[in-house]
Amino acid sequence: MRKPIYEGTRWSLVYGSYEGVEKFAVNELQKTAQLYLPYMIETRQGTGEVSGHKGHLILAGTASDNKLIGELVKKGLLSIPSKPEGYVISCFNSPWSEGKRVIAIAGSDPNGVLYGVEDFNAKILSHESFDNVKDFTISDYPRIENRGIWTWGYVIYDYRRFIDNMARLKMNMLAFWNDCPPENCREVIDYAHSRGIKAVLGFHWGWGMDDIDLSNAEHRARIKGIVLDNYNNNYRGLGMDGIYFQTLTEHENTRINGRSVASIVCDMVNDISSGLFKDNPGLYIQFGLHATSIKDSYEDLKSLDPRITIMWEDAGGVVYPFIPSELEFGPGSGENKLRETIEYSKKLANLRNGAEFAMVPKGWTCIDWKCEFEHHGKFIMGERHHDYIHNRLAQKQPYWDKVNSAWVKEQNYAAEFYREIRNCTDSKMTVLGLIEDGMFEEKIQPSVEMFAKTIWDPFAEHKK
Repeated sequence: MRKPIYEGTRWSLVYGSYEGVEKFAVNELQKTAQLYLPYMIETRQGTGEVSGHKGHLILAGTASDNKLIGELVKKGLLSIPSKPEGYVISCFNSPWSEGKRVIAIAGSDPNGVLYGVEDFNAKILSHESFDNVKDFTISDYPRIENRGIWTWGYVIYDYRRFIDNMARLKMNMLAFWNDCPPENCREVIDYAHSRGIKAVLGFHWGWGMDDIDLSNAEHRARIKGIVLDNYNNNYRGLGMDGIYFQTLTEHENTRINGRSVASIVCDMVNDISSGLFKDNPGLYIQFGLHATSIKDSYEDLKSLDPRITIMWEDAGGVVYPFIPSELEFGPGSGENKLRETIEYSKKLANLRNGAEFAMVPKGWTCIDWKCEFEHHGKFIMGERHHDYIHNRLAQKQPYWDKVNSAWVKEQNYAAEFYREIRNCTDSKMTVLGLIEDGMFEEKIQPSVEMFAKTIWDPFAEHKK
């Protein structure tokens, strides 16, 4: 008989499910565990039986799919948050085997399992080895329901690594816009779902069209026909979780032919959406709206169909501008701008009782509109050569360095913004940062990590 190389007490990883989101969670946990263990860690599905097992246990799953976790909950040794995507991580002496240890990572749902694993990998194993982990319990859940990224799709150069990095930051929604769906769109959507990420596909409702007057009924009817035809022929049936659109509001004119832009687009969007809802009553629609053309006319949006979510852009300072260095934080005007933006956003958040408040914060990287942006036809998304991605990051990193430096100073202002908005509404919130053409698939930049942590729990630093 061969003598085992490692003769000490071993850890085993016992999971609840090895499908979908939890499969990725188990892989992430196993991958990190092997960094700290000098042997091949036994990884198997839990059956509820621990008799005869002589080592320590790492448990991952939900109370329903991992029987050992379910037993720990019944024994009162684990308390899993009831909120969606919540999790508890705990280390304690095994109730089944004297002298042995248990590390349990339990989620309220599959996403919760994944986020618990990522938290464990980042917070615990970055400081301790498995054998030295002391008793602890961490319990958490997201304060903002939908957290993620908005981007043009053609500048996602490796969709798998891009989406994996989103999952590692506990993000759960990706909105990507294209002139037309990519050839591999279903594959991208399926992959996002396997990482617990909802996929929202964007296309225009008049944006970019020439000679369009939104106050003209014939022009609005023309847009409606284009939208319904485009959705039915190109988007319906892709398996996405919703659609995002923009119309002609990215300007500073608040009135057209005597009417507010807000009232015009409200009527137009209600009309077009009614056509979509007729055959797709559960369709999730995000309406990208630039506050620069709305300003004080926001009350004219009260009659917007409550099933439609307004995705606010450019609604002041703090988190809305493209370039962080343009924000004048500090004494005087900066503090006033912070308060003005928060108070205005509170009004938007409470504009329609019970309606979701959603927004696209900016301040990272975006497409170079002057010399690199281009419209496109059918293409394959996110399958670029790694050499291209690696070299492009080298070009982008100097700008990222400036952004990262700015965010170190500005993250407290962003956290204050999200705290106040979260406190002023009980409605669902969606925050999708504009992070495009920044080589996110190659490297998670510090400023993006700060953003992800802030929208997961803007109260975290404040509670210390």
